[in-house]
Amino acid sequence: MKSLNDIRRQITPALHSVEQFRTDQLETIRREKQWFVLPIIIFCAALWATFLGYILLVVMLVVSGFLVFVWIGIFKIEPQRLTYVNHFKMEAFSAFVKMLYPNTYYAPSNYLPSVLFSKSKLFGSYTSYSGKDYFEGQTDNACSFKFSELDVTNVHSDTKNELGNTTTILFKGMFFVLDVSHYMNGYTQILPTSTEHNLEGIEHFIPKKIGDFFKREAMIDMEEHPEFGEEFVVYSKDEKEAFRILTPNLLKAIYDLRYKWKASLSISFIERQIYIALPHNKNLFYPDIRRSILKDTALEEIYDELGLCFAVIEDLSQEHQPSENWEQLNNINYKTGYSKNNPFLM
Repeated sequence: MKSLNDIRRQITPALHSVEQFRTDQLETIRREKQWFVLPIIIFCAALWATFLGYILLVVMLVVSGFLVFVWIGIFKIEPQRLTYVNHFKMEAFSAFVKMLYPNTYYAPSNYLPSVLFSKSKLFGSYTSYSGKDYFEGQTDNACSFKFSELDVTNVHSDTKNELGNTTTILFKGMFFVLDVSHYMNGYTQILPTSTEHNLEGIEHFIPKKIGDFFKREAMIDMEEHPEFGEEFVVYSKDEKEAFRILTPNLLKAIYDLRYKWKASLSISFIERQIYIALPHNKNLFYPDIRRSILKDTALEEIYDELGLCFAVIEDLSQEHQPSENWEQLNNINYKTGYSKNNPFLM
């Protein structure tokens, strides 16, 4: 893996071009901010109307001033920020990705097709599906991968809601799909323990599509591994297949990823695919227009974020080697750092 300094040297022309564009966009934002004079005038008029006792006029002016303020932010300021982010991703970040991981295709405005999300069986039905930052490629050990940011929500009727509908965020974060060489019978899921606790007593809310996963008889006993059991629960319709898949190295890699990302990941193993859902609320690969991209800290954050994504690919693709020896599962040391010297761990 190339160091940040090596990458910086090779994409310096692109970085300087993006920096100039950033400066130009900041100047445009400065000019657009002059529009804020308008809501200030409106609020001053509202203050004047207060002294005169025109209460209805005060309310109208305050509401109007607030709406104008919001309009300026959404339609005048934010588009300039988004234009800069898109320019950065096309001109600099694409080159950054190629330097760090050459066999990777990157499309900033694309995202994983919904059919893959549905095939994972990690989530139920949804009404809205969007995303960004699509990556696709192949590792050195010929494992194909795809991942992107996803934002998936579901709108459902709710008698307790006056509007009649409630919007639920099903998933927001990075979603990965790995193609592996070994065929996996049936399907196996690894879910955070918080999911198990949340499911108690609410079985009637679980979509039929995934309900079978949460029946007690489908849960695999992981009492031999209390550290892993504190963080995850395992469900499978085929206990023998689950133990064949869950090798010591794979369990350790999953356990480590939970702490690398500081997130409660969910994983499913279906046929020749591994699906990984890593929730987060941060906009990854999103440069702050107020900070120079030439500064070390700005690129370091993006370097670390990209490294975390490829840590998922490297860890799970290399550690997924199914074993027929169940006894090996009793020989996992969760206290000795990471499962391997992962070059993508920052």
